[in-house]
Parts: sequence; structure tokens; C-alpha cells
Amino acid sequence: MKYVFKDLPNIKNRLKKHNLALLLDFDLTLSPLAKNPNQAFLPKTTKDNLGKIAPQIPVVIITGRKLSDIKKKVNIKNILYIGNHGLEHSLNKKYEVVPLSIDTKNALLKAKKELIKICKIYPEIIFEDKKYSLALGYRLIKKNQIRPLECIFKKIQKEINHEGLLEARLDKKTFELFPLMKVNKGTASLLVLKKLKNKFHKKFTPIYIGDGQTDEDAFLSLKKNGITIRVGKKVKSSAKWYLNSQKEVNFFLKWLSSF
Repeated sequence: MKYVFKDLPNIKNRLKKHNLALLLDFDLTLSPLAKNPNQAFLPKTTKDNLGKIAPQIPVVIITGRKLSDIKKKVNIKNILYIGNHGLEHSLNKKYEVVPLSIDTKNALLKAKKELIKICKIYPEIIFEDKKYSLALGYRLIKKNQIRPLECIFKKIQKEINHEGLLEARLDKKTFELFPLMKVNKGTASLLVLKKLKNKFHKKFTPIYIGDGQTDEDAFLSLKKNGITIRVGKKVKSSAKWYLNSQKEVNFFLKWLSSF
């Protein structure tokens, strides 16, 4: 991985040759760290930079949050939104959702009951029922409780993966469950590019910025032609470039808005 601000001339040359689309994760990419997910917010300077970019090139937020939630938190005109890791979106100016099978819905309901039991044992956990996925945030848990809790999560993860209906991911003090199907931030990114091509009758080169494990699906899908940027350097990442922090994402957006 190359550091963005040491490779700007190369990135700039690539940007000049293509029609661009900006694809972004939200938490820890646009929003600073929030121990309670409900308290995550879009800083004013970041919002201003996105507001300058949106009239110039397509901007899409792709997040694990509920679609209604991310729209409220960003609230910028001319921006497209995809929620629940690609399961719901409003790319055609109307709400669309990927249908789930009865078995998958029942599996989510069963998992929800189990997760609620864990929340009763660890009341500091923030439980998010996003209808099409579930998440437990445990940044408020005491340090001596983290390891036992993660052991519980890993056991559930093993059981979930064995059943083959849901996928479980443990990343950055968040335990997520979502349907095991060919829908993720990678497929969502490709869907966006396809719809943009159909609308404007030209191909777009994506700049994708994200920080987590679920963003790796997008880095992999866009690896051939995209400008993929991970927030936080990681040896095994499929991203080509990296930025050190959410603040540096804002510096990059400021540079991009002037570019």
C-alpha cells in the first residue's frame, strides 16, 4: 500500500484521465470514532468538502448503517446512499431492498434473541437492530471484559457460519450479523457504477475510501481500475493506497474538491 500524500502526483495523473465517482464508508471514514454509534456525526468541515464535491462528480455513501439513519446523519443534496452493506438503497430515487428468504429472516430473528441475552449480561453493549442486519458495539465495555465477550462472539460466529444462512464479522469492537448472500459493499459499488454508466452513457472510475473489514469487499471488487484507499495501513488489505486517519480523509477531500 502506498501513502496517499506521498503519491499525489501519480493519483492526480490518474484522476485527469477518467470520469470520477467518489464512494465512501461513513463510520471512521467520514465520521470520527464514536463509542456509541448513535453519537457518530459528520464534522462540519467534512460536510462542507463533500458539499463542494457533490455538484462536480457523483458521490455515494456505502455503509452498514440503516439507509434512513445514514441519510439523516449526512443530509447533503445530490448524494446517493446505500445502507446495510448493499441490502437497501435509493439509487433510483425510490427505496429498494434486496428480498430475504423466509429461512434467512427466521435466522436473523433467532440470532436477535441470542444477542439480546448477551446484552442483558453486558448492559454497556449498544445493540442495533437494522432490520436486515444486526450489530453489537462494545466500545463501552471494560477492558477486562473484552476478551471473554469476544470469545462468546467467536463461538457464535462459528455456529452462524456453520448454519450457512448468516455471516458474522467481528471488527473494531463491533460484532455484526447479516444475510449470507452475494450482496456486500463490493457488489454495491459495481451496481453504482453500472447505474451511473446507464444514466450518463459513460464509464466512471471510482475512488473508494473505507476503513473496515466490510470495505475489503469493495477494495477487491474495484482493485483493477479503482483508486482504493484504506483508512489505516493494513498489510493484508486489497486497497492500493492508505490514509492514516479520518482527519486525513478530510484533508484528501479538501484536495479533491479543489482539484
